[in-house]
Amino acid sequence: MAAESYRVFRYSLPAAVEDDVAAWLWRQGTSGSQVRDGRAGELLIDAFFPETRSPGTLPAVLDAAGVRLAGAQAVAPADWLESYRAAARPLEIGRRLLVDPREPDAPAPVAGRRFWLRVPARTAFGTGSHESTRLVLELMEGLELSGKRVLDVGTGSGILGLAALVHGARAVVGFDLDLAAPLVAAQNAGLNRLRPALFAGGAAALGARAGRFDVVLANVVPEQLLADLPALAALVAPGGEALFSGLLVPQGRGFLARLRALGLRRRSTRRAGEWVAYRLARVGA
Repeated sequence: MAAESYRVFRYSLPAAVEDDVAAWLWRQGTSGSQVRDGRAGELLIDAFFPETRSPGTLPAVLDAAGVRLAGAQAVAPADWLESYRAAARPLEIGRRLLVDPREPDAPAPVAGRRFWLRVPARTAFGTGSHESTRLVLELMEGLELSGKRVLDVGTGSGILGLAALVHGARAVVGFDLDLAAPLVAAQNAGLNRLRPALFAGGAAALGARAGRFDVVLANVVPEQLLADLPALAALVAPGGEALFSGLLVPQGRGFLARLRALGLRRRSTRRAGEWVAYRLARVGA
């Protein structure tokens, strides 16, 4: 896959509004960001955007808080994952998965009793190494997926939906707002000889004919999920379950309150570092 050209927008800001700026950048479609110390106690955030996108004008509330655009520059295309792929090794996740981020022509590893899941590190979409992804994969082991219909929200590389299929799910539907994600996920599905249904769009694109799902999986930052949360909760079938990750620990309590109001109740929690994930069940119809 050809490397993508992109631009970097640098912002200076007081440390107190770091989370607000990060949330705004996610809503604007940043591909990622990094934070470092600036002068006199301020922070600098470098936000990466595809060449064809821009974060736009700062909201008035951030401007009033002292956030400033310190500069922007174009960056030549580069395959940032090349060195990672060269050093990558299959990763054991939970009790049952062996996730392989290497190139497709790499020799098969000794998987033993584990499922060998091939997810090459070719894009920014996850390969299972991030804590929030691992949390969902580990929680998934506690579900009875055999014969179930599964919805994979924000599918990315497709890793969660593919894991559901190797754990016995009857069918998986995955979608993502990023137009490239279903294409990447389809390539990974082909490598593993699996057949999820994939599309680009939001929850509304499913339509009434999609029905409800036995299991809903979502590893998405809250800022990208809140608008669709009522629709997603309604897609969980009576007696069905949902796994939500992509949450920083301080965000957890408020997010759970929203889910309770939508008829979902927590069954278990799993935490890794600063990230937390929840397993929830549908209460009532």
